[in-house]
Amino acid sequence: MKGRFVVRSAGGQALLVLIVALSTAGCASPAKTSGTLDSGPGAAQAVSAESLTPAERRMREQSRAFDKTVWEGSLVGAGTSGLMAFLTGHELVALAGAGVGGAAGGLAGSYVAQKQKRYADKEDLLEAMTADVRQSNEETQSFIASVREVIDEDKRRLAAVQEQVRKGAATQAALESTRRHIADNRAVIAQASKGARERQAMFQGAERQFRTGNPGTNTARMQQQLDAFSQNIKTLDSLAQSVSAA
Repeated sequence: MKGRFVVRSAGGQALLVLIVALSTAGCASPAKTSGTLDSGPGAAQAVSAESLTPAERRMREQSRAFDKTVWEGSLVGAGTSGLMAFLTGHELVALAGAGVGGAAGGLAGSYVAQKQKRYADKEDLLEAMTADVRQSNEETQSFIASVREVIDEDKRRLAAVQEQVRKGAATQAALESTRRHIADNRAVIAQASKGARERQAMFQGAERQFRTGNPGTNTARMQQQLDAFSQNIKTLDSLAQSVSAA
């Protein structure tokens, strides 16, 4: 089947009509149903679900909230999320070059449009957007707590295996397996941080669009939440970098 999508920039200056040809077999991505949990493109190796600790399971479950296809669908709407899923990297570059404002700008415009359908009053609209950023902060803070717990576990796990290898009670292969497990945890953290950063960019674009369309309206509360979100993302980046499998 063929889908026709009209994409506008946040400022409404550019109009781009995309004709996206989709085969019926390719209209949906197959769900992953294997016995492993994939931590994203940056993962060193998928870790079996059976080998995960409760903290690692919780961290992976929480990380799904930062998967772009998940938060696009919940915050922007299935239509735009579906469109973005079918665009290749080259097409996204083309969008940016055409003046559409890139992925983040397009998502910001769609996000505001979706909110406007529910909130006609600008104050209510602003409060709803602020609440979404606040929720993202709460999700990030909960994720950070789990990440810290997993990092502590990883440090103890690595130290224990290294000691066993030193005593001859464990093989080098066991040590390498532990290192891969830790690297996978790091990949989960890094991927979640990337998704959070993309969501933040969308929120920032939405705040700018709202401020431009409603001059004089005080958006300080939303900006405050965005600043907190930025700090949470920096914390996630720092935690990912602190994970060591040496």
